[in-house]
Amino acid sequence: MYVSAEPIDATGAIPAATVILSRDSAAGIEILVIERAKGMGFAGGAVAFPGGKVDAGDHLSDAATLSGFDALERDEAAGRITAAREAFEEAGVLLSAGPPVSVEERALLRPLSDRHELDFADLLARIGHRLDAAALTPFARWLPPVGLHTRFDTRFYLAVLPDGEHHLADGHEAVASRWARPADLLAELAAGSISLLFPTRCNIARLAQFSTVAALMADTTPPPFIQPQIAGQRLSIPEGVGYPYTSEDLTRTRRE
Repeated sequence: MYVSAEPIDATGAIPAATVILSRDSAAGIEILVIERAKGMGFAGGAVAFPGGKVDAGDHLSDAATLSGFDALERDEAAGRITAAREAFEEAGVLLSAGPPVSVEERALLRPLSDRHELDFADLLARIGHRLDAAALTPFARWLPPVGLHTRFDTRFYLAVLPDGEHHLADGHEAVASRWARPADLLAELAAGSISLLFPTRCNIARLAQFSTVAALMADTTPPPFIQPQIAGQRLSIPEGVGYPYTSEDLTRTRRE
């Protein structure tokens, strides 16, 4: 599924997933980003997409509240469940289909999920929802180079904001959330007003090439496997796999 010029060896890396939520606006495509709490051990204070580590409870591809996951490879199925779970926990957005869920019910369920007291499949059963694997489209998979203290093997997914859904940061891991055009986020980074990890910056630059959600979702670029390389004072990724931004000076790069 993920295209790579080299065999993928994620030995020692922590499986993770993140979701790029998108919507159309009068000014063009917008994506949902969060600001991570400054005290977080990884990427504290950075602007990011909702996401996190794959939990044991995310390996439930055959649950009755899930559709299409049992046809996927085990880690791919778990990655999509993680992405959907994190969209709800950190940003308050349900990617599943079902009856309306009240603000009060969401406020009750989010911490239960975050504390691993309620598996996401069981959460969906509780609210009468069903999550379709097709709601999450693979966009890329990133694995940091060997040598970093913490290495997350992260699968990035695209998702369209469902009708009637609204974002609300959890106030814990995500202290704020907002919609923004990719080009505006890159301008904020250039002005020094936000911080982005290298993979986030590269993916935002890739998203900035699309003017509408339809154009983004219709892109036929195969989802690449990206493992950045360090050569001298440069951190780089392969060219020709959809990214207009492929290299950065290590002195400017935030990687953790």
